[in-house]
Amino acid sequence: MEESDRIRVRWLDIVPARHNGMEMFLVRDPEGITDKSLLVSREALFLVSLMDGTMSPRDMQAAYMRASGELIMSDRIASMVEALDAHFLLENDRYRDRVRTLKAEYEAAPCRSACLAGSGYPGDEAGLRAFMKNLTSRAEGGRQVKDGAQADGVRAIIAPHIDYARGMEVYRLAYGALPKEGKTLFVIFGTCHKAAPKLWHIALRDVATPLGIVPGPGTVGRLIREDALLGAYIDEWPHRNEHSIELQLPVIQYLLGGERFEVLSILTGSLHAFMEDGMDPAGGEAADLAGRLKEILKAHDGPCVFVAGADLAHIGAQFGDPPPLDRATLDASRRKDEKLLKPVAAADGPGFFEMVRQEGDRRRICGLAPIYFLLSMLDSCRGEVVGYDQWTDGASSVSFAGVVFSSIRR
Repeated sequence: MEESDRIRVRWLDIVPARHNGMEMFLVRDPEGITDKSLLVSREALFLVSLMDGTMSPRDMQAAYMRASGELIMSDRIASMVEALDAHFLLENDRYRDRVRTLKAEYEAAPCRSACLAGSGYPGDEAGLRAFMKNLTSRAEGGRQVKDGAQADGVRAIIAPHIDYARGMEVYRLAYGALPKEGKTLFVIFGTCHKAAPKLWHIALRDVATPLGIVPGPGTVGRLIREDALLGAYIDEWPHRNEHSIELQLPVIQYLLGGERFEVLSILTGSLHAFMEDGMDPAGGEAADLAGRLKEILKAHDGPCVFVAGADLAHIGAQFGDPPPLDRATLDASRRKDEKLLKPVAAADGPGFFEMVRQEGDRRRICGLAPIYFLLSMLDSCRGEVVGYDQWTDGASSVSFAGVVFSSIRR
């Protein structure tokens, strides 16, 4: 390694862990170029944090000395760099070559494969059908909206994207209202958990799950490809190993049985640029995308249902909050969620966004963008919160809700 080398790590997930009673950290690749994690000490993690593309190994030695008062040997730095490089965690030619290879393989495949089959849920058809029967067995249907308005068909559903085991009851309640009509187009917005260069990443390809092929959008897909605005947002690659949309698909497949349907998948980037500069996302790029999609969806010959795969608050040690995560903290977060869900149920996207902005998004509402865009697609609708839960392991917590929206007429 040359002293002139400037080492840059990629965007990484860092998760606190314990190993043999010691405080450690899991370094994970959110892009999924590798599915292996590195277990490192706090001191090694600090060393990784110095690899920002501005420092040579000698610079790192000096920075480490200033911070800790201890000398770190150059061979230890080299060993850390080699471990990161072996896992494709550095921004370098080796990583870029690997990405090019994976992208070529992905684009050559006839459809997108389900990345969680066999890990997040059973990988065989019989096992998955049995699992889905259990997940949906107590689902409720036939709800009506309140205040004297008459339900006129379910238009949208907000469901979790946390794993089925932790979110089972809320999945069950949200999808209990799923309309079981043929020729339905499901427009599914999901959180993109990796670095997302655009506000939308549209996928049009079919998806294979253990329950069969989920067709991509036919006529609507063709119009999106031909559209000057939306065509520029087609990007299949971020969907390769993203779970927020995938977890919705087996549920829909199972509940619709043999009814034909299509899916338009849209992974959303971050809305935090709007939050930081005080701009209203109801104008500009966000509004243009939603408005153009509304126009194109008019060409679909059949019903259209919007879905958001979206969780709510992420708090606690895993997400960088100081301890403790006690009952009082969880109760306070629950009350904030209940307040936040009021503009959601009113289909008030700007009100929902503004409430998150006023809070400074300190609780990391990771469903902010997919929920906002789902609400932006709805007219004359009202929602009902049908389920809510908080998962916690005592140190961290994720909350999530199920909301069902129906058209209303007086």
